[in-house]
Parts: sequence; structure tokens; C-alpha cells
Amino acid sequence: MEFKFSDNVLNLKKVMSDLDKLVLDFIKILNESKIKYVVISGYVSILLGRTRTTEDVDMFIEKIDFKKFKQFFNILDKKGYWILNATDIEEPFDMLNDKLAIRIALKNQVIPNFEIKFPKKDTDYDSLNSPLKIVVNGKTILTSRLEMQIPFKLWLGSDKDIEDAIHIYELFKDNLDRKLLKDTAIKLKVVKEMEKNGIK
Repeated sequence: MEFKFSDNVLNLKKVMSDLDKLVLDFIKILNESKIKYVVISGYVSILLGRTRTTEDVDMFIEKIDFKKFKQFFNILDKKGYWILNATDIEEPFDMLNDKLAIRIALKNQVIPNFEIKFPKKDTDYDSLNSPLKIVVNGKTILTSRLEMQIPFKLWLGSDKDIEDAIHIYELFKDNLDRKLLKDTAIKLKVVKEMEKNGIK
């Protein structure tokens, strides 16, 4: 994997996996629906070269009204996707507004799926409103800033999440905004975890 980092844009050249292609296909639907999004959590580290599997791709989307959600739902159906944990169009919209996640996958499949949520916390809104633009072989994926991704993975706290955080840090430590990294760590109360794992 080759990369170039400048002005909050990360240009990557890599061999695209089937998961990468699926994510890009799903992002096309969000863009067509004019829905602001940001990819977070495990898939970000996979996109950035970490070798591991995942069953889901986590995203925040902006809070939308029912009319816009219905348009999104109809495009999903047309493009061959379904919502796993809902039986009609009203249920997933209500779930999002109840601060729950909905899961979307290709029809007749369960994994991988897209776990979609509305933002809840300040850090969620920060991720959505100030994303990192990753250009992969010329195609754009908006993800959470790495300075937010690293503390978030430490906050989740599993071995897999900590390894994700360390992978991203070691790869991009010369390109990080240290103030944003520290401020996010303070917000998520993971300063000690950062120090323990050699993240400065």
C-alpha cells in the first residue's frame, strides 16, 4: 500500500478487496441520496492495511427526516440491499431516532453488513462534520479523522480494537494532529490507555 498525506486528504494506492468495492458501492447510494456520512471503527483500519476480517462496516449518517429516509430506502431496494433488523420502512427510521443502529446488507446475505447510526455524542458529530477524505485509487471514502479514530478504538478496549489503534498510529504517527489526538483522548477518558500503548 502506498500513501500520501496532505491537508486532511489521504491518497492511497492499494489492491482493492471485495469489501472495499462493496463499501464504495454503498457510498454511491448515500451520495445519490444526498446523505452526509462518515465511516468509523474497524473498517477504517482494514482500509489502511490492517489484515483482519470484519462482519460489519460502521457509519454515522446525518439525522434525516422520514421523506429523505424513504427515498434512501427505495434506492437501497432498487440496488439490491435490504435492512436486516426491520420488517417495514417505519421501523428502521424509528430505530435510528431511538439512537439504535440499523443493519443493511445485500439481499439474501447477512454479512458483511453496514451498521448505520445517527450521531449521539459530541465526538460523533465531530467525526461526521470534520471527516478525513481518503482517496483510494481515485475514489473517495469519508472516514473519521485518525486523531479521533485512535482514541475511539482504545475506548472500545478489546484486544482487536487496541491493535487497530496501534496499527493506525504506527503507520501515520508523523502525520497526526497531536492536539486533536490528545483532546479526543481527554474527551473519551483514554489518556492512560494511550500512554500504556505508546501512543503520544
